[in-house]
Amino acid sequence: MRFDFQTRADTVEEGMLRELHASGFRTISFGIETASEAIMKTINKRETVAETVEAIRKAKRAGLKVKATFIFGLPGDSHSARMDCVRLDRELGLNLVRYNNATPYPGTKLYEIARAENRFFKQGLWENFNSVSTLTENPFDRIPFSYVPPGNTEGEIRRDLLFAYFASYINLNRIRENASGQDIRPGLFRPHEDFPMMLKRIAGLAVLAAVVPFKFFQLFYYSVIRSDTRISLRFFLSVFEGLRRNPAR
Repeated sequence: MRFDFQTRADTVEEGMLRELHASGFRTISFGIETASEAIMKTINKRETVAETVEAIRKAKRAGLKVKATFIFGLPGDSHSARMDCVRLDRELGLNLVRYNNATPYPGTKLYEIARAENRFFKQGLWENFNSVSTLTENPFDRIPFSYVPPGNTEGEIRRDLLFAYFASYINLNRIRENASGQDIRPGLFRPHEDFPMMLKRIAGLAVLAAVVPFKFFQLFYYSVIRSDTRISLRFFLSVFEGLRRNPAR
């Protein structure tokens, strides 16, 4: 059996991580959220980007695979800050990464900020409170964001989210590792899955497989053909070279 777990960056200690690895834990998950120290303070994260980076390096030295999440569209966010997240992802060599759009769930600091800024938007029965809608929604029936910070547009954040996924998963080693499940997912110990449930899961994956290429074509169209984005053609093409340069600035 293999295990994975989530934790805060300011709670890990390298000796503890090595003990966890020896006990069967193979993957650790961090909520990095942003590469901006200023945004960390705004959202009251109570830890720094530097602490998170050091925790990830400790985890890798202990032999653990690292999963992480970033959030685009937090208060004070900008295109430049979002591209810094993409660069940090590549620099740290994260094994699995998810980019979310900021969602002001009740009870959170973001909820208070969104209401104070009069930028809180709830559609119907909270159906737009989906932090991964950019990647999973019907491309012909968009789900509007529940929050967009000042100085940004929803369209710009959407294109930055798609670019972040594109830049992160264009790496063939990462694709192969995720497809094979090498220590990224928990072990084979799982509840019994009956045939109807298996069909439902396969159908969902098939729909996602059909939608994602279309979304990346949209990204290419807006970035390269229409140039209707702050992502320069040079930066767009740089993902094929491992983002070694910093052309988005």
